[in-house]
Amino acid sequence: MELGIPELRERMKQMAEHSYDQVRSLSLEEVIGEVVDLHLDKSGISIFEIREDHVFSKTKIARGHYVFAQANSLAVAVINDEIALTSSADIRFLRQVRLGEKCIAKAYVKTIPGQKGKAKVEVFTYVADEMVFQGNFVIYRSDGE
Repeated sequence: MELGIPELRERMKQMAEHSYDQVRSLSLEEVIGEVVDLHLDKSGISIFEIREDHVFSKTKIARGHYVFAQANSLAVAVINDEIALTSSADIRFLRQVRLGEKCIAKAYVKTIPGQKGKAKVEVFTYVADEMVFQGNFVIYRSDGE
């Protein structure tokens, strides 16, 4: 039996849902965007489509706090701990994001030598192949790793 496109997409989505780690530090509803790949304490990817309620009505440019929220929530979600909180963030908005664009955020966890209980997470957000946001987050973790 051959699968049609909608059925194939649903099957691929179900397979993807089970092929990566589960978020521990947040509920999935608290993550801004859809987590499509997650390897705790290593890396993660989320996708967030900019809709009408995310933009300024006059310019159709996304409000910055939505782009930041996607990156920040992914930085917290990628930490393998029940409690993970943002300690600090150094961020750069590289270009404006417009209505209808899909933001793909990629997070990478780095260790901080001599800093028990904290992790550095670098997040890069792209629209197509163009980087639109860059953030370096220090995330507090309760397990002290």
